[in-house]
Amino acid sequence: MAWSAGKTRGWLAVWCTVCSALAAWTATVPLARIPHVSDEVAYTLQARLFAAGLRAGPAGDNASMLEYPFWVAEPFSYAPFPPGWPALLSLGERVGGAWLLNSLLVAAVPVLVWALARAWADEKIARLAAVVAALSPAVWLMAGTRMSHTSALVGLGVVAVVAAHRPLRSLYWLLGGLAAAYVVVARPMDAAIVAGPLLVWGVIRAPNWASRVSWVGLPALGAAVLLWDNHTLTGSALHFPMDAWYDQWTTELGRAGCNQLGFGSNVGCAQTFGSFGHTPVKAARIIGESVLKMDGALLGLPGASLVAAYGAWRLRPRWPWIIALAVVLAHALYWSPGRAYLVRFWHPLLLILPIAVAAAMSRVPQRWAVLALSVVAVVGGSRLLPDLGDRYWCADTALEQTLAAEGIIEGVVFLRGKGHRETGWPMMGVDSFVCDPMLESGDGMRLNDPAHPDQGLRIRHALPTKAATRRYMAEHHPGATAWLVDHRVKSDKYRVLELDLE
Repeated sequence: MAWSAGKTRGWLAVWCTVCSALAAWTATVPLARIPHVSDEVAYTLQARLFAAGLRAGPAGDNASMLEYPFWVAEPFSYAPFPPGWPALLSLGERVGGAWLLNSLLVAAVPVLVWALARAWADEKIARLAAVVAALSPAVWLMAGTRMSHTSALVGLGVVAVVAAHRPLRSLYWLLGGLAAAYVVVARPMDAAIVAGPLLVWGVIRAPNWASRVSWVGLPALGAAVLLWDNHTLTGSALHFPMDAWYDQWTTELGRAGCNQLGFGSNVGCAQTFGSFGHTPVKAARIIGESVLKMDGALLGLPGASLVAAYGAWRLRPRWPWIIALAVVLAHALYWSPGRAYLVRFWHPLLLILPIAVAAAMSRVPQRWAVLALSVVAVVGGSRLLPDLGDRYWCADTALEQTLAAEGIIEGVVFLRGKGHRETGWPMMGVDSFVCDPMLESGDGMRLNDPAHPDQGLRIRHALPTKAATRRYMAEHHPGATAWLVDHRVKSDKYRVLELDLE
């Protein structure tokens, strides 16, 4: 018996709430509401610039004192990522809720997956697909972070739903065009691989020229904004700021132009699988690693990929899997394996893999299927969450709490780290990792206000001598109070000293 529209809306409301609540809990408890990986720190700092009405902030008083992955300190300060996501994240920064933004956005994912499934399969599969999407650790765990992938997933989902359903009202095509434009300025590669074919398909299926204009015109405008942003920051519309950052970061290695797709000894800005360069063998290893990570992340337990493969075989038509294959192959051409936070480069696949899982389970009575998925989610989540904690990627709230305990809310804080500490997050895609003073300084970097670098709390790397510190303070921060935080990385102990610079 077909469900009523009201019952379906109630069903979706429940699972959207569940997904959002799981993400919010992850952001609040194990991830402690703070950015962890270096990408998130850079996104957060850039969001503060946008919140202050700035694309780029003043130059750092000394670039070496603000050295951190994915942050440019001169000739002006900014994050080299595309501007879309930090601009959206700035809305959260304005109200002090940046940590919650992804958790709110992810509430749309079960609805979008359901709507896609309705265009692809029957009502029962669609309802069950919404449940799979809501309970998938790959969905709600990423939504607990400050990474850009959840927002892009929602944007791509809107584009896919509009293209698949072919609505008659122009308003829906307008919304799809806006969503595509966002993905262009947030994650251009995902836009090219996933949104691109959908836009072409939508042009063919759109009911009138007004719909077509908004459908392709808005993404074209987004592309123009992205190219303008490139030109503003690098002097060339076709030279992305991230490429420029990697060129500068790898200057001593002589690897200019390393951040590109393809194969060759000159491709790749860091060693992967033990060496520089990117090869077909490494690409195959990236695919293999990603399959294993997706297998464990989709439902939280190994074997999910087999369930999804069976469901994919049952589904008709086949065209969504062509786009899925493009995602897999395109990212295999990229030199970075994208470790940490599960299988984030394949995140767009989470719009269709839940439908495949639902198709595989469609012959199971709905109540038993939901119960089974709920049990798997509990067991699977319990396997993944211990990897997180607030020490994920060498970041936690310890420095912030240490400064607060000392009553330090303004002035210059010099960070000096010593030693290394080995850790690992095998379920998150990182078998082993070394927390060193540079990465642990992310705890401090995230406390800066790049729009007002000479006010409030200013975090800097420590200088080697008291004389150098005195000169630096006299030149850049005269009259300000200075503190030294000595961090023993291995034992994770902090010592705070007020510096006498007279």
